[in-house]
Amino acid sequence: MDCDKSYRDEFHPESESDLNQDTFPPRYAFFDVDGTVIQKDSFRIIIRELIFGRSMLRSLLATILFCVVCVLWILRCAGKTQFKSALLWAATIGLGRKKSLHLIRQVVSEHVQPLWFTEMKAELTTLRSQGLRIVYVSASGEFWLRALLNSRDPEKKIIVGSKLMYFMGGLTLRGANCIGPEKIKRLNMLLPDEALWEVAYSDHRADIPLLLACKKRIVVNPTPKSHRAISSALGSNGFTLVQWNVTH
Repeated sequence: MDCDKSYRDEFHPESESDLNQDTFPPRYAFFDVDGTVIQKDSFRIIIRELIFGRSMLRSLLATILFCVVCVLWILRCAGKTQFKSALLWAATIGLGRKKSLHLIRQVVSEHVQPLWFTEMKAELTTLRSQGLRIVYVSASGEFWLRALLNSRDPEKKIIVGSKLMYFMGGLTLRGANCIGPEKIKRLNMLLPDEALWEVAYSDHRADIPLLLACKKRIVVNPTPKSHRAISSALGSNGFTLVQWNVTH
């Protein structure tokens, strides 16, 4: 069962077509989420709170699945999609669909929303004043992205994330993890052909394809490893480096 559709219908009634009422051709600004608009990784926070903050049995199950997937990863029989699905399934198995979604929404409200970078408000205001349309595109689950972003950024926007489904008693990813080239694939399917990809914001080297696709690139608080990789791919003058205030 698609867990994103029911949540979108209830909490995010506007459609992407509602965004097509400003400048033409449409101009877009893209934001990664984890590490870019919030200070930490929302998936890790959700897994931590649902698994290790609840019961020893659930922690044991997650540890076993983690070890199995790691072996499969080494053997190249599993990737990030399977890894994230296994952890998410272990975190929600037996809870039921409604309770699982309720708990995730609660974790987002209590532990993820406070991590919003304070610089985002001014950044979004400036971009929108210039006629750019905002797109959030992330590997995190689209369900909890909407819970986060509809609260922190109530203006019109597009949200693209990894899809979730209810499978064998727990939540898993539905389809590929929305990361790297997969982001470009999904955006190309969603946006009009005449779209202008003006600017991208990211903290991570996995977003090099997205950064390369845009005219302007803003790199936010990268790790040394990501900074080196992005510099190698874009050139030292191919992006603007910014340091936003980390409070948590």
